[in-house]
Order: sequence, then C-alpha cells, then structure tokens
Amino acid sequence: MALALGVVLMAFGVPIAVVLGTAGTLALYTSGINLLVVPQQFFSNVSNYSLLAIPFFMLTGAVMEATGVSRRLIDFSQSLVGFLRGAMGHVTILASMFFADISGSATADTAAIGSILIPGMVKMGYARPFATALQSAAGSLGLLFPPSMSMLIYAYTANVSVGKMFMASLIPGLLVVVSFMFTNYIIARRRDYGAVEEFSARRVLVAFREAIWALLAPVVILGGIFGGVFTPVEAGVVATLYVTFVGVFIYRALHWHQLKEILFKTLVNTTRVSFLLGVAFVVGRYLIEQQIPATVAHTFLTFTASALIFLLFANLFFMVVHSVLETISSIIVVIPVFLPLAVQLGIDPVAFGIIVLINSAIGINLPPVGFCLFTACSISGVSIEAATRAIVPFLGALLVDLAIVSAFPQVSLFLPRFLGW
Repeated sequence: MALALGVVLMAFGVPIAVVLGTAGTLALYTSGINLLVVPQQFFSNVSNYSLLAIPFFMLTGAVMEATGVSRRLIDFSQSLVGFLRGAMGHVTILASMFFADISGSATADTAAIGSILIPGMVKMGYARPFATALQSAAGSLGLLFPPSMSMLIYAYTANVSVGKMFMASLIPGLLVVVSFMFTNYIIARRRDYGAVEEFSARRVLVAFREAIWALLAPVVILGGIFGGVFTPVEAGVVATLYVTFVGVFIYRALHWHQLKEILFKTLVNTTRVSFLLGVAFVVGRYLIEQQIPATVAHTFLTFTASALIFLLFANLFFMVVHSVLETISSIIVVIPVFLPLAVQLGIDPVAFGIIVLINSAIGINLPPVGFCLFTACSISGVSIEAATRAIVPFLGALLVDLAIVSAFPQVSLFLPRFLGW
C-alpha cells in the first residue's frame, strides 16, 4: 500500500521528500510500529555531528559563486587547454572539475560554469544541444570530487571514513574527466570545433596567478583532512572562513550586503537536504524493521555468490533508481539494502561507494529527474529531448568508466592503500 501511494504521489509531481516521508510513515503504521518513532528517527539522524559538514560546504560554494571565482577558473582552464581541438569543450570539463573541488554540488557546478560557458560555446559555433549536454555531463563531476555532498552522505550512511572516501574518489574522478575530454575531442574532430588560442607558458602563469586563491581552496580543504589537521566538519568551517576572506579582501568581489542572500540560499538548501535526510532515514528504519536487507542478501546468495554478477545487478538496479530519485535519497534508501551483501561478497564499502556515485552521475543526466540536465537546459533554452539525445556519447563514456571501476576496485583503493589509510 505504501509503495502504491508513493508511486501515485510521484505521478502527481509531489516533491520526493514528501513522497518518502508519507510512504515511509504509512509503511511503519501498517506494520504496527508506534508512529512516535517517526519524529524520533527523523531528529536523531539529522542532528548527527558529522552532518554539520554539509551546511558549511554549501556555504563555501555559495560564497565562491558570489565572488565570480568561476570566471577565474575558466580563464585558467582555457590557458591550459585552449590550444586543443574542441577547446571550449575541454575548458568546460576542466573548469567544472576545479569548481567541483570547491562547491561539492553537481547542480551548483552546472549553474556556475554553465551560465558562462554554454553561451560562450554557442558563440564559438558549437551546437546549442551539444553545449548543453556537455555542460550537464561536466557538472556531474560535482558528485565525483571532494567535498561532494553525496560523498559525505554515503560515508555517513555506510559508516566509512569521509577522508578515505575523498581520497578514493580522486583517481576515478580523473578517469571520468579524461573520458569526457576524449569524447569531446572525437566529436570536435567530426564537427570541426577548433582551438581558441595558442599555448603560451606566460599566459598560463598569468591566469594561474589570478586563479591561485581559488585553486588553493581545495588544497586547504583536502590537505587539512588528509593531513589529519582537522576533521571534515572542521574543514567545512575553515573552507568557509577562507573563501570569505579571499572574496572580501583579495578579490574584493564580495560585499557584506551580499551575505544576507548567500546565507538565505544556504539555509534553504540545507533545510531541503536535512528534511530529505530525515524522511529517508524513516524509510530506512522500516526496511530494517522488516529485515529487508537480510532477505535480499539471502535471496541473492541462493542464485550466485559472484561479486561481479552482484555488481552487474546492482548497477542495473541503481540506474533505474537514480533516474527517478535524486542522489541523496537513493543513497539513504538503497545503500542499507545492498551494502551488507556487498561486504559479505568481499566488496570494499569505499570502492562500492565510488561505483554508486559514478552510477548516480549517469542518473542526474537523464530525465525525468536529471537535475544537471534540467539546470543546463534552463540556461540554454534547449528542450530536454534535444539535450538527452546530445548527451548519449557522454553517458557512454560514464558507462565505460563504471565498468572499469566495478571490475577493478584497485582504481578506487590504490591511493588510500598507498598512503596507508
């Protein structure tokens, strides 16, 4: 009954957080569980200390957007790859990677970089649907590089080290960047999208000097966490203070009257994520009460004990889930079901998390939920149908990356193991 209600509510366009909360509460009620557990479960999980990192990293991204740092990152990226065929596409991917290391949000990445580079690519002769699709795909890098919000949520849900997740994501994230650039290069050759400037070491140095304060932000964040100087929550506070100082005193692009809007935006986004977390954990409580994770594990193991077959099945399932649920809600609802089985089959939970995130990068670029795709389309004015057709090559690249990371977990685990984590 709860599942049917959830499907009906989603069909009427009810926000997914409300759908999860309503369906989860009904499921608990029909199971005979005291509904007092709903507010208790909601607030006990949302008030967890480790989740404090989320609003601080959100605030960091909002401050960086307000300071116009995206333009400096774009200029630096162009100085590095502007001489390549399909240069504007490469700039989009590289700038999105740099911004991902600061914002931690795929949609923020898409909006901040796309608002500049989608019109820029169109002006340079790129087809509008292709420019939209490229920015949507590049924006998904916000999921795959620290301090990704989704990575933080996965680490909390799976009870693994945030620092280890951050470190494990670096090589797979770079793999996705390279695959996107290769795909862009192939399409650029076919459509004759050329370079925008000759390579100049002097130009790189000048652009680097302009962008250095922005580029130091991920160094401060990740260096502090990896070096054990501060926790991820403390890193969020340090990052917020750092980017505010840079915006006010270095770039002189952040004025005190802007802080009200920045804080309000952060408050709204934090509230949305917190509410979604709370209701998703209510659903998780129902799954545990009904022993659904154990049942799924037992059922699956009666058919096979192969980790690769499990990952194939899990990836197919996640693709469906990620196409109808946003990343955070899907992580909280699905991971408690699949992770115990993954661990039982010898799959490292950190490597499994990277697989889930790359899978999610596919989902946020597909309708009907695809937040990156919708954000990019809202900037360019291109229809969802046209953008979906244009993004197929980049989804193919993500599928190849997903297969590599699934078949070879060493890709994710090399850095943590090499550095003794």
